[in-house]
Amino acid sequence: MSKWLYQFNVNREKEVEESTKTKNESGEEVTVTKKIKKNFPVTFAIKKPNRRLYEDGELFFGVALSEGIKAGLLTRQLLAKRYDNDGGFMSESDKQRYAELYKDLFEKENELQKLQLNLENLSETDKISRISDVLVTTADIRRELQDFETSRSSIFDQTAENRAKNKTLMWWVLNLAHQKEENSDKFLPIFGEGNYDDRLNVYDIIEEKEELHVSEGVKKFAYFISFWYNGQINNEEEFKNLENLVFAAEEPELKEEESKVEAPKVESEIKLEAAPE
Repeated sequence: MSKWLYQFNVNREKEVEESTKTKNESGEEVTVTKKIKKNFPVTFAIKKPNRRLYEDGELFFGVALSEGIKAGLLTRQLLAKRYDNDGGFMSESDKQRYAELYKDLFEKENELQKLQLNLENLSETDKISRISDVLVTTADIRRELQDFETSRSSIFDQTAENRAKNKTLMWWVLNLAHQKEENSDKFLPIFGEGNYDDRLNVYDIIEEKEELHVSEGVKKFAYFISFWYNGQINNEEEFKNLENLVFAAEEPELKEEESKVEAPKVESEIKLEAAPE
């Protein structure tokens, strides 16, 4: 049984010496050595948690939740109740506009269906033009609806649960992230051993070093583990599909060839809210 949820590679750029044989003006064979930059694959792995680690993760979430409440943060339930007592999340004008948008969206979707069936016997040119107009209008309606939803969800950003969730996601990254030793089959924890603060200190040190391949690896760990934590990916195939979908376009093939690859720098705080609930 595999001890890893998923393994992936990231390019590491190294300067190496390369020798080639050529002939000088006298026809003598000489060896020319020059330094070039090449990419070498570095393997990272997400550890498969055992029962003990799951229990530790649940305990960490509970402690973080308690800390948030003691610090004065409201729970989602209390915050929702407070807004309900004040008349809800939206003003009356916003509620009216929200309802109008859904009505408009329903009408436009019906209109689009009729145009696609061409019930009015329009010419092909007129049909395409009308469909284009409806699609543009529908996109604008959906965008405005999305703004309402984003505004509503942002209200809960500072709840005790949300803070605990983000800290727990970081905890999982610090505990599950491993890197394969060079010229070995052994994997070591990237952030070392110890408690949450010990590992977080190592993370800060790694971030200061700005090693591009490690920064790219940590970026992937944060993304993968956030989806895994929310139950959206669970097996190797799903991890691979996510990697192909999100990262394939931005990472070159892992070949030992001359290149100038720059992995994106990880921001000062890992964006662990990549995966929607």
